[in-house]
This record gives sequence, C-alpha cells and structure tokens, in this order.
Amino acid sequence: MSDLLTADDRRDLVAIARALYPHAGLGDGPYERAVDALIAQAARQPAVLHALTDGLAGMHEATSIPDAAEGTLQALLAEREQTPFFRTTRAVIAWELYDDEETWEHIGFPGASFEKGGYLSRGFDDLAWLPEPRIEESPLPMTEVGPLAARRQEEVA
Repeated sequence: MSDLLTADDRRDLVAIARALYPHAGLGDGPYERAVDALIAQAARQPAVLHALTDGLAGMHEATSIPDAAEGTLQALLAEREQTPFFRTTRAVIAWELYDDEETWEHIGFPGASFEKGGYLSRGFDDLAWLPEPRIEESPLPMTEVGPLAARRQEEVA
C-alpha cells in the first residue's frame, strides 16, 4: 500500500467499494484488491490522489464510515455522484472488482472464453437465473419491411 493514504483511509475505501457494489457473501478480498488498485492509481496520478483525499474528507465530515450503515453510505455517495471522488472511485472499483476471479466465481461468471474455445459449446446458455425462453411463433403474419436503405429512399421520394 502507498504511504499516500492511511490504513484508515484504505479501510474506509473498502467500505465505500462495498456500498457501491454490494454482493452478499462476497469476501473482502476483491474489494481490498480493487481499493489497492485505486490507491496505486492515486500514487501515479496527483488528480486521483486529490479527488480521493478531498472525497474522503467530505465523507468523514458527514459520517463515521466504518460505523455507517450501508444505506447511509449509499445515500452519501448518491449526493456526491457528480464529484471527481465519486466518478473516479466508481470507475476504478467497478473495473477492478469485476475483473477479479474471486468475484467471477461468486457471481457465477465462467470467465474469459476465447482461450477456452468460446462459449458456444461450453455454457453460453447455462445461466440458471434466466427464465426459460418462450419459443413459439406468433399467429399474426410477419410484415415484410425490406432493406432499410430502400425504405429511406422511398420515404424521401
């Protein structure tokens, strides 16, 4: 971890990451790794560091982050949606959290497909949470519309 932010700041950012992207039962590891990536970016980019320090200061004025209920944190974050703190934190946390194999396992994502030959023969349709598709044809006749380019020319004429 960088010396730019304190251990308490890191802990608070983990709580904020969980409030932004709550997943019941997902351990702290993916959130902590996402926050570490955010802090690493802050070490490279002064604007990110400034956004984090200002944003955390504002959050600390409003509440004690470790003691705040998830709904309280979410409401405070919603008030800050247009700030550099929120935009930066949300973007980096989302990218890093959902690029973590522990998160993939938790949410049932099988991971990248290209190096495994694609999804066609290995589960592109195995999402148990989706309803079974309705496969029946409509009794109404289909209207032939033709190519779009031909329709546009007819409308102009």
